[in-house]
Formats: sequence, structure tokens, C-alpha cells
Amino acid sequence: MIGSIVFVLVLTLGTILTGLLATKDTMEAVESVSMLYLDELAGRREQVVEANLQKKIEDVNVALELMTDEDISDIGHLQAYQAKMKRIYKLEKFAFVDKDGLIYTSLGTHTNIDDYHFDYKSITSPEISILNLESEEKKCELETLCKR
Repeated sequence: MIGSIVFVLVLTLGTILTGLLATKDTMEAVESVSMLYLDELAGRREQVVEANLQKKIEDVNVALELMTDEDISDIGHLQAYQAKMKRIYKLEKFAFVDKDGLIYTSLGTHTNIDDYHFDYKSITSPEISILNLESEEKKCELETLCKR
């Protein structure tokens, strides 16, 4: 009788222990698969973002190739050119920065160059910059230097 009780007790404890270990192993497997899935998803999203940014840089390069001397003959022509390029390439902002850090956009000039995280004194090609890096609403913007 005592042997039967010990046997049932060992069998019950063994079943409970096996169930707990199986639950733990299952949770670890689920977490591992979830992390693998999230890493893959993040990697694909990174590729999409990178491709979109590369496309915007290519668009800006083409826009610069289309620029004529007349487009930079005065502020009015420059702003008209920028507005046209923004429409054609669906850009939120298409700006030029001079050697003093003055930003030229289709809507006027801006002096907030310090809000951007690039060295405007040495920029030679389109640059991706995150405006207001510390803010909740981050915006990637393409900037290029207009050497005058």
C-alpha cells in the first residue's frame, strides 16, 4: 500500500515536473521564433527604408542635373525651380544650403541650420538628415549644398 502511494506520488510529481519543463521549453521556443521573425521583419523594413532613401537621393541627383543657369540666376527662379522639383519628385522639402548655413527653400530662406545633423561646410552631395532628432516626430530630409 505504501509502495503504491509512493509510486503514485512519484508519478504525479514527475508528470507535473515534466509539464512545467515542457511549458518552459515551449515558451523559450516561442520567444526564439518570435525574435527570429521580428529580426527578419526589421531587416526587411530596413531594406525598404534604405531603398526609398536611395531613390530620393537619385531623384535629387537627377533634379540637380536638370538645373540650368537660369534656375539659379536669382531667388525667384531658384524658388520656382525648387517648387517644380518638389512637385515632380513628390518631395516634402528640396533645399539648398550656402557656405554660411543659410537654407534656401521654395518658400523662402531659413536660418535653422543647427537643427540639421550634417556639416554644411563640407557637404558635396545630397545628404540625408533627420530634422529634430530628439523629437517624437522625426523627418528625414534631403539637403544639398548650392555652392555660390
